[in-house]
Formats: sequence, structure tokens, C-alpha cells
Amino acid sequence: MSGSAAKRVGTPLADAEGSPKRPRSSRHPSLSPSPSQARSQAPSPSQSRSRSRSRSRLPLARTSPPPYIGSPSYAPYDDRSPSRSRSRSYSRSRSRSRVSEETDGNGRPVWRPHSYREHSGEHGDGEYSVRIGDYDRLFICRSCHRMLSSPVYECPDGHVTCSRCRDNIGENRCNYCAANGIVRSRAVEEFLGRISFSCRNQQYGCEVFLLHHEMRAHERTCHYDPCFCPVHRCGFAGPAYDLESHLATIHRWEVINFRYGESFQAPAFDSAIFRCEDYGELFHISSSREGLGTALSMICIRPDNAFEEEFTYELKMPAGGRRHRLQIQSTVWNTSLRYGIGEGSDVFLLVPDKLPGVENGCAVEVCIRKVVAGN
Repeated sequence: MSGSAAKRVGTPLADAEGSPKRPRSSRHPSLSPSPSQARSQAPSPSQSRSRSRSRSRLPLARTSPPPYIGSPSYAPYDDRSPSRSRSRSYSRSRSRSRVSEETDGNGRPVWRPHSYREHSGEHGDGEYSVRIGDYDRLFICRSCHRMLSSPVYECPDGHVTCSRCRDNIGENRCNYCAANGIVRSRAVEEFLGRISFSCRNQQYGCEVFLLHHEMRAHERTCHYDPCFCPVHRCGFAGPAYDLESHLATIHRWEVINFRYGESFQAPAFDSAIFRCEDYGELFHISSSREGLGTALSMICIRPDNAFEEEFTYELKMPAGGRRHRLQIQSTVWNTSLRYGIGEGSDVFLLVPDKLPGVENGCAVEVCIRKVVAGN
């Protein structure tokens, strides 16, 4: 070639010795070197630099310069992007394995909960929420309607029964449909043995999940067992100290502090809560209509699983002057008000409507005592 008008055409790295050949464009056949020249002559450094500059006109599949021949990272040139080809093969193999894992024996797709570890192929033991439509058909004995526990038995019609009912009616007969051939239901036992139930106080802060036969013992000592508001249709529930604040701020009840064994004055018919200064127990005079008068009784608002304690109370109310008075001494009714006040205690102080000196603003003398065990 001669003159400044001559074009320099470079040989790509894939045409070097030991690399596969790639067909080139025939746009300039006269300027392309023959295969014999490419094998016999090694390009000089100046020619290599000039050829690499001329190659910039051609589109490259790689965004970064290729590695030099003989380096550990060198790979033969391919029209397709290497990363794209690897990702295609990897995605194809991964899709095959995923299809085989997520179909049942009939080829139908199988959904798995989010705790299933897909990459390792193991079943997860995480927690996720499910909704059970018919609770009784899964966990309740069809005869005694109690919670099922191992061992569980099943008849040919699918009725499950507990061991107690099976022993009562016979070993080989269903006590629900009287069918013969009752057998041990291992699947139901396995199902019951792996289901954990939430505590009934979950909405109040308890995060415990236990098997059903362990839940009763836990709920007896659960620290999140709430107290409920005595106001009708209020719906508040929480610890005793929260209930006191709720009654004072929301319902504007009067809070009266007292000590056990000491008398104090309290409104007879107005809403008030009594709080022990030493231990924090909450008491309330429950009033309800009874015939031609108002029935008064004392309740202690405390959790259902609180330590069993006994309290006594005494109410005194003047009647028709100082010479007469109404008086009662009885045991305090302990309740969390989970099911409301209801009818209250069976023992109460009846204040007649026509009793002289009795009006809405009258007061009652109250004395509450704590019964010590052994006395």
C-alpha cells in the first residue's frame, strides 16, 4: 500500500493463533490478508496499534477491552454477549427445576407458603397466617365437642373422635354414625401436633404460640390478661393501671384512694373507682335496679388469672336520720368484667326508692379489708 489514501485494516484477536476463525465482511476483499499471510507473519507492534485504532469503526459486543491472549480470563469471541448466553442457560436450567418442584404427580402447579425455602429444597418452619373456615371439623370431637388430642380415631366416613368417646361406645364403632371399622388417624394426629395457637391475649400484647394442650397452663399465668371497662358498650380492655386512667380521663369517673381496713366516704349512686394505695387493686360499687330499689354490691376488677385473694367489704348508709342506717358486710366479687357486670353478686344492699334521706347526692361509708390466708 502506498500514499496517504491507503486504508489500514486490522486483524481481530480471535484470528490469532490458537483461536477459532470468524468470517469477516467482504466489503474490502482486496485489502484483507490471506490466511497464509496471517499464519506466517506476526504483526509488528506499530501495525497492531494502528489496526486496533481502525477497528474502532466496527461495532463491538463488549463494552470493555477484551483480555489479552493467554490470560486466565481470556475466552474465545462470540457474536452473542457471553453474559447473555450464560444467563439464558442458567435461567433455562433453573426454570426446569422450579417447574419440577412446583407441580404435583398429575402435573398441576402447587402453591407453597412463603416460609418454604425454594433454593435449598427444604420445608420452612416459619410462621404465616391462615384462615380456617370450619374450625369444628378439624379440631373438635364430633361426639363430645371437646378439643381433639392424641390419640385420634377416624371412621370410614371421615368422622374423627377422641379416645375418651371411643372407649365409651366401643373400640370398633363410630360414636357419631355407628359405622364399624374405626382406626387410628395418624394424619390428624400429625396435623394437631404441628399447629400452634395464639394466646387469647394476643391483641393485648402476648406473642406466645403454643400447642393447644399447653395453652391452658399458659393462660393461667399470662401477664397480659386484661381488665375490662365496666361502662356498658365501651369495649376498653387493658392492665389495671390503664383501666384506672381510662375511667378517669374518658368517662370522668372519680378516683378515690384508700387503705385496707380504713373507712372512707364514697358516692352511693355516682360512678367512682376505688384504688388501694399499697397494692393498686381497683374496686367499684356496682348498682343495679332490684324491684322498688337499688342494689349495691362491691366488685374487685382484676385479671381472671390473678393470684386468688379474698376481700371483704362493709357498706353503711344513713336512713331516715341518725337513728337508723342500712348496713351490709359481705365478700367482694372478683371479676375481670370480660363478660360484663351482668346481674352482679347475689348478696347486695337494697336501698328503697322511698327511703327518707336517700337522694342522688348521698354518700356511703365504705371499708374494705384484705383477708390474710390462715386467718
